[in-house]
Order: sequence, then structure tokens, then C-alpha cells
Amino acid sequence: MGNLNISIDLTKLPGARVMDIEGKTCTKKCVVIPIDSHVGTVCDSYQGKNQDGTPTTKFFDEVKLQVVAIEYRQRKHGISHGLKPSFSPQYQERLTEEQMYNTPWIGTVKPWLVEPKNDDIGDLPEADNDKDW
Repeated sequence: MGNLNISIDLTKLPGARVMDIEGKTCTKKCVVIPIDSHVGTVCDSYQGKNQDGTPTTKFFDEVKLQVVAIEYRQRKHGISHGLKPSFSPQYQERLTEEQMYNTPWIGTVKPWLVEPKNDDIGDLPEADNDKDW
């Protein structure tokens, strides 16, 4: 498989909103995505506990968006796959079949076709050097 163009609409993630967030010097428009380990769409990689069993307040080591790419039977406009959020097994158990079916499509995958340049074609066969020419 070659190069791919991947497009994800972050506002289609469950609970995501575009909001104005005020900083020290200005207000910026931001995409806010709730991190909920019970939902599992966006989850933290560090879910530790203190020695007494209470949850830690340590900053996340990383935050991942879990997505599954589902291949379309027929391509439209060159799009080969649709993207849906992937949920943790614990969250999937709580969803009904209808809720799973109605999970929003959040993006697409389109193969990126690169046209070869003249240099990429390779050496051309040499012409017959006919001395009688």
C-alpha cells in the first residue's frame, strides 16, 4: 500500500466541541475533546493509582485517538476507507447494537497516487546503433 490522505473531522468525536478558551494574552478557538477512560474513544496511556489506591493526578504521558478504518465496497471520489472511532471493550459492552451501528463516521482515507517523474521511469532502451546508417 502506498501513501494515504487521511481526513478526520474532530468535531464528530463523541462530546467534542469547538470553544473559545481564554489564555493569559488572548482568546483562541479550540477543539475540546473530553478524555474519558470509561468511553475509550480518546484515552490516556497512564491510568495509575497512588500507593493508597487513589487515582493519580499525574499528567498524561500521551493521549491517543483510537480509530478503525473500514474498507468501502465501492470507491466514490477515490475514497477507499471510512473512519469510525474505536471504543474500549468495556464501553462496547454497554452499547446496544443500534448505538454501535449509529457510531458517527469521523473521516476518510484516500490513496495518494503519485505520478512518476521522468527520472523514475528508468533507463530507456538504447537505440540500435546501425553503422550503415
